[in-house]
Amino acid sequence: MIQTYSTTLDITALHNLLPTLNAHIPAHFLPTPPKSAYMAVNPSALYPAPTPAAVSESQQFKRLTYLPILLKTLSKAMLEWPLLRASITPAPTTPKPTLTIRPHADISIALSTPTGLYTPTLASVDTHSVYGLASRLAHLSHLGRQVPCALSPKEMPKRGGTITVSNVGAIGAGEFASPVLVPGGGVAIVALGRAKWVWDVDGVYGEKGGERRLKLGVSWSADHRVVEGAELAAFVETWRSWVERPERLIAESV
Repeated sequence: MIQTYSTTLDITALHNLLPTLNAHIPAHFLPTPPKSAYMAVNPSALYPAPTPAAVSESQQFKRLTYLPILLKTLSKAMLEWPLLRASITPAPTTPKPTLTIRPHADISIALSTPTGLYTPTLASVDTHSVYGLASRLAHLSHLGRQVPCALSPKEMPKRGGTITVSNVGAIGAGEFASPVLVPGGGVAIVALGRAKWVWDVDGVYGEKGGERRLKLGVSWSADHRVVEGAELAAFVETWRSWVERPERLIAESV
């Protein structure tokens, strides 16, 4: 039996934060700019900047999207809910499986490629910045576009993520899909819909009548042997508290 839960997340504040984050992408994640032929003085000769880690061309990107921020906020919620960081080991003598709680948030990504659907894993998402996650996503996408597919066991370890994220909104405009949790696919899967602006007429606006907000539909499926319906709903609300208040990430050094 699978537990399901669907809701919408208000990502207006996240949307408003995105330009600021894009304006401060570390230089080593950006495509190499053309060299100027007219540079007279190089200040770095006097004040050398710290040498950043080497980043390959396939790991560079021009701008952030919502996905790495959603993954980062999801990892924060997973740290508060150990059940969603659990690996399942079937027990031969009882229907209740054995659980192993992982110290970090390992998240798999459903990746549609020319050669099929793959679920590479981003390990320890909670330890990476949103820029680092965007770089890793760009690299996975690059490997997936190769024919034949260049994803290796390094990107797809046997011990995959405890949660799988399917970004269906990047492909179609469907809402509230029913993601299928396959055996061995972790304890839960979430389908992200397409974000859209709506007129929110929730009662909190009083006489103002409403406000234009950016909403994202999400649908969850979880293994009922591990996660009960109430626990799934509470976990999603914890995630909401991070998504709808992205300024919390600033204090956590995005």
